[in-house]
Amino acid sequence: MNGAVFVSGKKMSGYTLTSTLLKGYRKAAVDNARELQYEAALLLANNHFSRAYFLATASIEETGKAVQAFDALGRNVRDTEISTRVRLNFQDYSKKLAAAVFPWMLRDPQNRESVALFIETLVEAKNSSEPSLFVGIEPQGMDIHTPFAVVRREMAEECVRMARTIFSYAAPHVLDGHYKVRTKAEDDFFVMKPSSVLNMSSGADFWQYYIACMKSGDAAFEAALMDYTKKYLAKNEKYKGADLGGLEA
Repeated sequence: MNGAVFVSGKKMSGYTLTSTLLKGYRKAAVDNARELQYEAALLLANNHFSRAYFLATASIEETGKAVQAFDALGRNVRDTEISTRVRLNFQDYSKKLAAAVFPWMLRDPQNRESVALFIETLVEAKNSSEPSLFVGIEPQGMDIHTPFAVVRREMAEECVRMARTIFSYAAPHVLDGHYKVRTKAEDDFFVMKPSSVLNMSSGADFWQYYIACMKSGDAAFEAALMDYTKKYLAKNEKYKGADLGGLEA
């Protein structure tokens, strides 16, 4: 398959992640995103708005897979928890979309709010049984929606344009850039559930600890959070300035 690696979206739990697999998956996803983007533009040019919208969103999703694979190249995927998290993220629609726009936000953060709103709209549409592709009935049972009625020209044009822009930032990022080799603290943070991160980082005691870390020249949030967890939270203790090498909070 010309170096492409096919991994089914439904049967992704039994394979072993390797550098070779991730690189192949990254390239295959980039190639497919490029083709989907081209096909979406053709459909748009021929006034097939709902299908153009659908393929444009699929292109963004594939772009996200490529970014996820690129990020995973810098992680210790031999660790079971990390490899499991990577595989789960490959199947998580919202995380794929967030990954897709990451290279763009890295270069052009002032558009963060508008991009976040666009991604939120795509996720909501996905949760509604993909109205750009399927006929549906409204929850009240009073109205039937059809793809050509739901997706207007403006929606399709915006989605195709966004897919093109997202790809223009992501493709060189994952194909020509150098992936970041993650620290153990970053990998530990990566596998944590968002609710756990929120619970641990929301307390005033943690922030006193983190401020002390920053004063000492260590501003890495992930490392501070994991160290705080091991030194204090796991022991049901509170941080004290003297415990951090004599630093004061």
